[in-house]
Amino acid sequence: MSEKLTSGSKFPEMSVNLVGGGEITLPIDMDGNYNVVLFYRGHWWPYCRRQLVGFENESAELDSRNIKVFATSVDTEDNAKIVADEVSFPVGFGAGELHRDLMGSWWEDRRGLIQPSEFILDGQGKVIMSSYSSGPLARTEAKDVIKMIDFLESNKK
Repeated sequence: MSEKLTSGSKFPEMSVNLVGGGEITLPIDMDGNYNVVLFYRGHWWPYCRRQLVGFENESAELDSRNIKVFATSVDTEDNAKIVADEVSFPVGFGAGELHRDLMGSWWEDRRGLIQPSEFILDGQGKVIMSSYSSGPLARTEAKDVIKMIDFLESNKK
């Protein structure tokens, strides 16, 4: 396993396939003042779905702060589309061991999946916050992202 990304690290450049066609190159193609990158276990895990729908439910608050969200997993495109149909932000599919290695994430061999790995990036692709889980629990919630960004912005003044 590669080294984990910490605050101040440059998020590594990586391409991810998008549901519906095309690909995104992280972090280059994310154009928010802040960007949230969520690698989730898969469409079948209820905690992942709850987290992603939570980000969708906070989309107006995220948009008002120009916080962009992207989520992906090892899912096939058909399975990732199940998730994409529940949210308005882009969803990727087919993440694998290369992505794991670039981020320093934990990998579950039994199912062949990346354990939850979540990042808040500034507009230049620098990691502000990273969260890694070695198992199925523990998630970054949208409301916590909003609180953190508000705190950071209030300290700029």
